[in-house]
Amino acid sequence: MKRIIAATIFALAVAAPAAAYCPCYTAASQFNNNNCGVDAVAGANPSVAQWQPIFALICQGPKVWGAAGPTVGAIGQGCGKPEKTHDVDASFPIELIKAIAMAETGWRQFCHPDTPNDQKPDPERTIISFDCGYGIGQVTSGMHKGENPAFDRAKVAGNPTYNLAAGMQILAGKWRATNCVGDNQPKTIEHWYTAAWAYNGLAYSNNPNNPKQDVNRGVYNPKVGGSYAYQEKVWGWMQYPPTNAHWSSVALAYPNRAGLGNGGSPPDLPDPNCASPTDCNNKRGLHQTACGPQAPAPDMALPPGDMSKPGPVDMSQGDLSAPPWDAAPGTPDGSPRDLSRAALTDGAERPSDDGGPGVSVESGCGCRISGTGKGGPLLLLLPIGGLLAALLRSRRRR
Repeated sequence: MKRIIAATIFALAVAAPAAAYCPCYTAASQFNNNNCGVDAVAGANPSVAQWQPIFALICQGPKVWGAAGPTVGAIGQGCGKPEKTHDVDASFPIELIKAIAMAETGWRQFCHPDTPNDQKPDPERTIISFDCGYGIGQVTSGMHKGENPAFDRAKVAGNPTYNLAAGMQILAGKWRATNCVGDNQPKTIEHWYTAAWAYNGLAYSNNPNNPKQDVNRGVYNPKVGGSYAYQEKVWGWMQYPPTNAHWSSVALAYPNRAGLGNGGSPPDLPDPNCASPTDCNNKRGLHQTACGPQAPAPDMALPPGDMSKPGPVDMSQGDLSAPPWDAAPGTPDGSPRDLSRAALTDGAERPSDDGGPGVSVESGCGCRISGTGKGGPLLLLLPIGGLLAALLRSRRRR
């Protein structure tokens, strides 16, 4: 019997899941020190299967998503290489959207908060970073007190589809504001390289030539981690999806670092063709997005109030990789922060903003390890205690 109990404890200790980092600095929190202006909304996070039609809708842009998202103006296509620049309806590579959403929050609009202390743990509600990045897209600009953005702030907080579309409104602005990559074709995934860089902050901290990056690094692998620029992490996510159910691997080309300069914003870039951020001896070709018209999404019977079923219905009254402390400094423009689990790779421990224990940061995983974060081994002992009690009752009955 002792051996059975010991084996059970060991098995549970090994298999015990670690909780993902889930901040909720809602407007009502006493630890809301950055003027987050919208309260969190309770909701059930969509499953991987439920997210798929949402991504398929949003990638096609506002002409297709209609009232399910905010208005987004036209974006440029062509950079004179050879196509002359002209306006086209905004659309986005679905592969890029999925990878950004994974890098930001691990496909989470809602989660059970574990920080700050006055928000733990139930109900499941909007993930809100300490600097007011809301939901799956970590929409920050416009979400502070006193701001009046061109989107519905309540829907950014409470509607996964709308939040993702608002993130694309931001990304479209980055595309328009940054220099060309190749001939700036929206359907070419690699041509979004500089816009993806700008999504987290067009700053030197995200320049691949920044010496904080390993000069011998290969393609970013979320399961391994390491020091990478934000857009390199997004590119790595596309090549290394969490599961085949999320998306199929896409091995993208990288620009030559020699042409990126040493500032916060690169000049016009030729078509990327390098096999990794540091390997231009081996070459890769360009990739076209698979985004296109989709069959109507099935009725997934989502919980009441979840509002995550996509579709052009009138819903108007509207960086676990690196969390905010690892995001690029110098993002005063309100760019979304990299809040995903996979970028927690520096082995550091971030102190809690409310004075509580910090988050243990392990290579490639932003998960809480038993004994290193809030809850610690006590949470692990609760299910073990229940199982031991059941085993002992069973022994007494025999």
